[in-house]
Amino acid sequence: MREHFLNKRFATGFVLLIIIMILVLILPTPPNTLNVAGVWPSPGILYKGDEGVSLTFNVELGDDSVLWLLEELEQNDIRKATFFLDPAWVDRQDEVVKEIALSGFDIGVFDPHPSRFTSLEPEEVEKHLKDIRVFFEEHGLEVGYYRTKDELLDPSIIKLMSKNEFIVVGHQVSSDGLNERKTTSFNGAVVEMVVPNRLQDVKDDWAMWFTSMKKDKNVSFVSLLELMASSDSKIRLLE
Repeated sequence: MREHFLNKRFATGFVLLIIIMILVLILPTPPNTLNVAGVWPSPGILYKGDEGVSLTFNVELGDDSVLWLLEELEQNDIRKATFFLDPAWVDRQDEVVKEIALSGFDIGVFDPHPSRFTSLEPEEVEKHLKDIRVFFEEHGLEVGYYRTKDELLDPSIIKLMSKNEFIVVGHQVSSDGLNERKTTSFNGAVVEMVVPNRLQDVKDDWAMWFTSMKKDKNVSFVSLLELMASSDSKIRLLE
């Protein structure tokens, strides 16, 4: 009798395990920007991890300069980077946007006018974020990151962005830091570079940036998600 009871419990447990496995396989997963466990303890601004270097490029202007940069990244076998795109630029540059989408790089929103949020109610902020995501999707781009120009967002806005599955990204090393060659070690850094409009300018800037980074023999380029997963990433946490 006891053996029959144990066999019945085993059979029931086995059936439940099979059901759970089926549900895991068929149910949709959340966007991959939030799939890494243990590295998003609270809404905040990602700017550093422990292992690797995350290249990020801000794009407001230019077409030939962006296309040249895509080719240069491919020639240097750099497959992991994030392009933060101004929505107004996306609207003007259909052909370049298609090339960025084909490149396979991660995409983020670059917002040159973050002061807009000071006059918006929370529900208006959420509508803006949803509209931005739809806009990028209409251009064949999936976005999971958000960066603003110069200004630091109010904590309440960052929390709303987290709620709407955007990771806010800052930087540890900027274009200016690379140009002035002040940084000797880049390991763990989010590196922010501004893509200039003129083709010759981006060629000159990239030569300087890349030379600065390659001086650090331990440089390994990783995605923002991989940087986050490398450790308990450095995030400017909000109260």
